[in-house]
Amino acid sequence: MTKAPTSTSTSTFDSATQLAAVTRSVRMQELDGHDGFVITLTQTFAAKRSSLWSSATEIARLAQWFAPVDGSLRQGGTYQIQDNAHGHITGCHAPDSFTLTWEYDGEHTHIEAHFTKVDEAHATLTLEHHSPTDEETWPKFGVGATGVGWDLSFASLAHHLEAGATVPLETTSWVRGDDARSFLMLSAESWADASIAAGSDEADARAAQKRTTDAYLDGLDAADA
Repeated sequence: MTKAPTSTSTSTFDSATQLAAVTRSVRMQELDGHDGFVITLTQTFAAKRSSLWSSATEIARLAQWFAPVDGSLRQGGTYQIQDNAHGHITGCHAPDSFTLTWEYDGEHTHIEAHFTKVDEAHATLTLEHHSPTDEETWPKFGVGATGVGWDLSFASLAHHLEAGATVPLETTSWVRGDDARSFLMLSAESWADASIAAGSDEADARAAQKRTTDAYLDGLDAADA
């Protein structure tokens, strides 16, 4: 959240409604021979499956809600997200699903995305992010380190599909307001709830929730400085 906010309207965006629209879950699962975890987000959008698919797989559409992406977005191709992750596209079965590696700051994780038609005007995206439980990030932030970021992405995707937004939500004036702070706090709380439901120690999960919230709010304050 370091980019200068634009003045694009977010008057039709409702944080509470968006947070409630996402189903979140956590499960512990081995990853490449090491202890790991999987977070899952599921949301049904007011969009045709073809539009939902293209939003997540076409470079021009990704820039309107996610971030600038370079690469060859096809099976066997590679991608680079501006100032963020890069990786390989390991599977692509349009318009049903894709899988890819997600490599960032020396950490290798992977993602599965599934697109399901609900009816002619609605489709569901289910995203799974498989990550290791490392010795630094996991004890400090738990699942929130990954989950809150994806909550923001799902919110921006909803704003794009349902309100016609053409820039990522994080680059708008929304980040200056109380609604953004509330969104981040409630997202971190929701991921702590999901972690506890998956068997995490409640005291550890709530401590990680606080540290995650503080880190994101500090990011907002730095961007607004």
